[in-house]
Amino acid sequence: MSFLDPAVVHLERRDDQPPTLSIAGDLFFGVKIRQAFPLSQESRYVTFFDQEDEYLGIVADPSSCDESTFRIIRDEIEWRYFRPRITRVVEMEGRGGTSLFSVETDRGEVKIPMRDLREGMTELSPGRILITDENGNRYEIPDLDLLDRRSRRLIRRLI
Repeated sequence: MSFLDPAVVHLERRDDQPPTLSIAGDLFFGVKIRQAFPLSQESRYVTFFDQEDEYLGIVADPSSCDESTFRIIRDEIEWRYFRPRITRVVEMEGRGGTSLFSVETDRGEVKIPMRDLREGMTELSPGRILITDENGNRYEIPDLDLLDRRSRRLIRRLI
């Protein structure tokens, strides 16, 4: 693992193309940006890979990069790790072996199809829950205590 100095890491993006990475003057096109620890260290440890998926390096604190580089990192991470946050549970219903978990999220109302509600829920830390639907899409409840009483009761029955 090679840590990169944020001062020599610069990203550019043209149109809707993957970013171009410059590390101390060396250019890498079509760069892929990933989090090393997407669930536990969301704002730290960002890794860079070239077009062939070869590891280029890691930045421990992306916020210490220049502003435009940090903005591109943040945009790429949000796109790659799209995870709407659940703000309210509307209802849970079963249909033909699949359960539909109707919720409101910070991105709008969604029906989450799940084969097994209990297996699709993982408590990452006390009160922080990750829900994975049957298609692999992920949704998050950052803090169960911030949901309304009815939503908390429905979720607690399942975890």
